[in-house]
Amino acid sequence: MIYRHLNEKDRFYIEQRLSEGDSLRSIARALGFSPSTISREIKRHTPIDFKGLYCHRLTSRCAQEKRANAKQGQAFQQISEEEKMLIHQRLSTHTSPDVISQELIREHNIQVSESTIYRYIYDDRERGGELYKNLPHSGKPYKKKVSRGDQTKIPNRVGIEQRPAIADEKTEFGHFEIDTIVGRDHQSYLLTLVDKANNVSVATSVGILHIQ
Repeated sequence: MIYRHLNEKDRFYIEQRLSEGDSLRSIARALGFSPSTISREIKRHTPIDFKGLYCHRLTSRCAQEKRANAKQGQAFQQISEEEKMLIHQRLSTHTSPDVISQELIREHNIQVSESTIYRYIYDDRERGGELYKNLPHSGKPYKKKVSRGDQTKIPNRVGIEQRPAIADEKTEFGHFEIDTIVGRDHQSYLLTLVDKANNVSVATSVGILHIQ
């Protein structure tokens, strides 16, 4: 077995397979890792108060930042008290780190990268802090497999295969990747839109969804 680190694609695959109810052994076999490696990955990056929640975006950001810090020093430790206050204020409204980074530059001329903010949140969590609870999580609780016939179908759905080819070229503004993030106990929802051309992100909370 060739040694390598888990990458973002691996973590996305783990999240998807867990949400479908697959076993750790089958996931490990498909990725070429040992079951114990997958088990440690999930335990290490599953929030304490979010049983069954594994978010590949958060774990990938933290893993990337951790490797970068080994070479470049821990930039998050250089965040000033003023910057911490501004970050905490925006996290309290569930603003994502990438948006926070952009707002700090635009409104205060303060440069704190998205990855540094993620590392700051991750370090806070390791110290017993709860900043991570304000992140707009994209993961979903694990659930048992259900047949495709039991899954809810969206009426009049337009498939991704019908998306115009220019959207994948990422040269034209207005083509968005849209995702719905489900909160704990399905009591809150967050709608996110990311423009494919320039990665501009928009997030807004929505009420309880009812599919007719």
